[in-house]
Order: sequence, then C-alpha cells, then structure tokens
Amino acid sequence: MIAASLSLPSVALDIFGNESSPLKSGTLLKDRPAYSPVTDQRLVNPESRNWLMYRGTYDSHGYSQLDQINRKNVSKLKPVWTFSTGMREAHQSPPVVNDGYMFVTTPHNHLLALDARTGELLWRYERELPEDLFQMHPTNRGVALHGDKVYMATTDAYLVALNARTGEVEWEAEVEDYASGYYMTLAPLAASGKVMVGVSGGEFGIRGFVAAFDAETGKPAWKTYTIPAPGEPGSESWPGDTWKTGGVPVWITGSYDADTKLTYWGTGNGGPWMGDARPGDNLYA
Repeated sequence: MIAASLSLPSVALDIFGNESSPLKSGTLLKDRPAYSPVTDQRLVNPESRNWLMYRGTYDSHGYSQLDQINRKNVSKLKPVWTFSTGMREAHQSPPVVNDGYMFVTTPHNHLLALDARTGELLWRYERELPEDLFQMHPTNRGVALHGDKVYMATTDAYLVALNARTGEVEWEAEVEDYASGYYMTLAPLAASGKVMVGVSGGEFGIRGFVAAFDAETGKPAWKTYTIPAPGEPGSESWPGDTWKTGGVPVWITGSYDADTKLTYWGTGNGGPWMGDARPGDNLYA
C-alpha cells in the first residue's frame, strides 16, 4: 500500500498529488485518533486485525489469520489509496499497524505515521544524520511498538523512542559509536518491557552484538556479543585479536519465546568478507 516513485521530484506530495511544504520532525498534519497502548500481553497474543511487529508475531512466521481476502476474490481487489514517501531508494519496511495507526520507515531514517483507513499522514519524523556518517546503504527495515511508544533503530547507531500518537521524541539511546563503523538497519524487537536491537557494520571491522534497553526509559539492560572473547566458548575459532574486529553483525530482527523468555537472532558475515583473509572457523558468523 506504500508506493514510492523513482521519478518523484524533490518536493513532497500529499495523497492527492498536491505539493506540500517540507516537513520537520514531529510535524502534525491532522487531528489524531485515539491510540491503543501496546502491552506485553498484546504482543504475545496480537489481534488478527493488527500487525504489531516486524514479522507479525514473535515466532516470525509472517502469517496473518485474516481470511476476508482469499483465492476466489483476490483478483477483484482495487487500490483504495496510495502514499508517496518522497524517497527514491528501495523500501524494506513492512507496515506495522495498531488500530488504525500505520507506521512505516523509509531510507535515510524517516518514520511516518499514517491513517491506515485513509492514507492520510498523521505525522512524520526525519532523523538528522551526521554529515560525516558513511553509509553503505540507507536501508531501514521498520519499527517496534510498546506502550505508547514507537521505536526506530538509526543509521547513526541510536535507538529512538517516539510518542506513537504525536511523533514527539521521548528519548534516544546511543547503541554504539557510528564513527567506529557501527550502524543499524533492522526493526527493533520489543518484549517483556525491553527493546532489542542488533548492529550492522561487519564490513567495517566491528564486533557484532545484540543489545536491550528499557522500553520506558531507554536505560541499557544487557548486551550479548556475537563473537566470543578469549576464554568464552568458541573463542578458539578466532586466532589472535581477530575477535575484536571480526564483524558478525545482526541486521535482521530476532524472534522471541514468551514461555522460556529466550530470544533468537541470526548473524551475518564475518569480516573481512573473503574467508581466506580471516583464518579459523570464526564462530558464530
């Protein structure tokens, strides 16, 4: 339902194709409907009418129980509305929906809240990225919801919490120093009062990790590295000091088991990319 045109001019367009003025972070464009807080219980048992996280449910199956659209009538679907984000690059953010609020992120760390029924823009947040930030690509893969907040992981390695109804920034937490090669592209994962993120930058000599922050305050809760340090299981697979810069990023959102309280995350490439340049088995790349 989100369309971005490769030929879109530099001006922003509204859903009717009219030119609109440039928007600042937190800009409000219309009256806001009521917002339903996203509790831990709702995340464990999400309503079928909503899509409260990156893959819909904690098991990451990406399956919807809705059956109004089926093989018999899918060919009869017609567009109801479209919205141009104004961004030229490919969009990788699935719409996250909570009772009429639709949240979508774009390349270059813009976060949009739309009225899911009409396509009208409720608010837009534009992250001001540092001028010296080097980006391999401007991808952003979406948001997490918890309480009255919506969370985005940024290219300059911050976790930002915004008021889901107004778009105002509630807090932001530095996950790592972007100047050291760290950046983030994934959608955060909210569970049990925590918001979890993983870092990218395997091509820049980072040491990958997953970190959790308190959903309400942004206070750091824990951090787990993807490359074992000397003395940890698997450390023998990283000769010398290669564990310090071996990459193994986490750029896809993890899953969560509410019964066991365990979270599962896939890892990415070791660094350097070419395996013959990094001896050892390199667990857990």
